[in-house]
Amino acid sequence: MHTLQHVRYPEVFGLGDICSTSNAKTAAAVRKQIVVVAENLLALRKQQPLPLKYDGYGSCPLTVEKGKVILAEFGYAGKLLPTFPLDPTVARRSAWWLKASLLPWFYWNGMLKGREWLTALSEVD
Repeated sequence: MHTLQHVRYPEVFGLGDICSTSNAKTAAAVRKQIVVVAENLLALRKQQPLPLKYDGYGSCPLTVEKGKVILAEFGYAGKLLPTFPLDPTVARRSAWWLKASLLPWFYWNGMLKGREWLTALSEVD
């Protein structure tokens, strides 16, 4: 679940809806997973230790009322993994704007074109 490597077939990695991690299957999760899969696959090809781990990150913008969203970002075991230094349990208009305006643009103009600007890499301990 951390390396995204198949348990029986080490040359196979998974991400998104087809991988059997216990996290939410969202585009936000794939943003983090793709970096882990790419770096780990390259390391495997060089017969090196897998350098990255996936922390189970997923994000679900939850609309709780008109114009307000809770940006639920979490990892494995429900650990909160907020991107912004704000209380992630509070509904905000700024999160509504993020969901309605910025995230669709980011999805269509970044992710689907193979660009990733905001994913930090984390090394395996």
